[in-house]
Amino acid sequence: MKVAFFSARSYDTAYFQNNTSPHQFTFIKEKLDAITVKFAESHDAICISAQDIADEPVLKELLSMELNFIVVRASGTDNVDMGMAFNNDITVKWLPGFSPRAIAEHAAALLLALNRKILIASERVKHADFSIEGLMGFNLYQKTVGIIGSGRVGSAFAEIMRGFGCQILINDTKKNINMLHNGIHVVNLSELLQQSDIISLHCSLNDTSEAIINTRTLQSVKPGTILINTARGKLVDTIAVLEALDKGLLGAYGTDVYEHENNFFYQTFESMDDVDDPVLKELIKHPSVLLTSHQAFFTKEAMRQMAQTVINDLTYQENLTGGLSDRLMI
Repeated sequence: MKVAFFSARSYDTAYFQNNTSPHQFTFIKEKLDAITVKFAESHDAICISAQDIADEPVLKELLSMELNFIVVRASGTDNVDMGMAFNNDITVKWLPGFSPRAIAEHAAALLLALNRKILIASERVKHADFSIEGLMGFNLYQKTVGIIGSGRVGSAFAEIMRGFGCQILINDTKKNINMLHNGIHVVNLSELLQQSDIISLHCSLNDTSEAIINTRTLQSVKPGTILINTARGKLVDTIAVLEALDKGLLGAYGTDVYEHENNFFYQTFESMDDVDDPVLKELIKHPSVLLTSHQAFFTKEAMRQMAQTVINDLTYQENLTGGLSDRLMI
């Protein structure tokens, strides 16, 4: 199968070229959009990232090329017009629950770096400042961690935080039976917000969860609460979070996502002057915020898993055996 691989980076090329595959990949640096979709001509499928746009105009162009198979190398399809795809028999595959441990570990890393002021301390010593004024954190032991979303990533994060001796509260519309046997308490959102010292978001984005962290819900949190988001940018009202930080309602915010990240993440700009988003700029410069550019998944193991799963999906589609593709989950 000939595959047009959009938003290709050097690490993508390395893992997909080094993988034993019967498929032929054309690596395209550009993001998929209504202009670059022309590069998909003469291919059997496209492989896209979460930053690519597969909206109605793009899907129409794909249909005109008789191309009806899309693999999204991400855990969701927010960037694909799924309604149009379904109505026009375009098959879309993606990676649900992709790389849960890598993402959970990154959430823990954000928490530790913020709590113990690691980046501030590192920057100080580079300037011969070895003082520790203002660097005090708190013990994680016996603190209450509220986890919104108990899927694969939320469960992995709960396991990590239990290792620190934390009390775990879970809020989810679906009960994870496996977690109920581990001394983890399921509570409603209001209870979680009021009781947690740390809140970490691991839920999917839908009409109910969009802006679940907002001005109203932030009124319920303990002063100084640390908020972590490695799920979706739109789960959080960023302006409300910045205001809560300034008021002391939140102690810190660690995030690997941003609601308008598609305009900026995975790109390099000459300077911050070229970043045309005042809210993002405020987020970056805020002393109590740690922002990374959607790298939580980015481990060697995750990239190997991604490459193999995409190849499995392509092979299954090509063979049309009528069964489920052989998905690998770590």
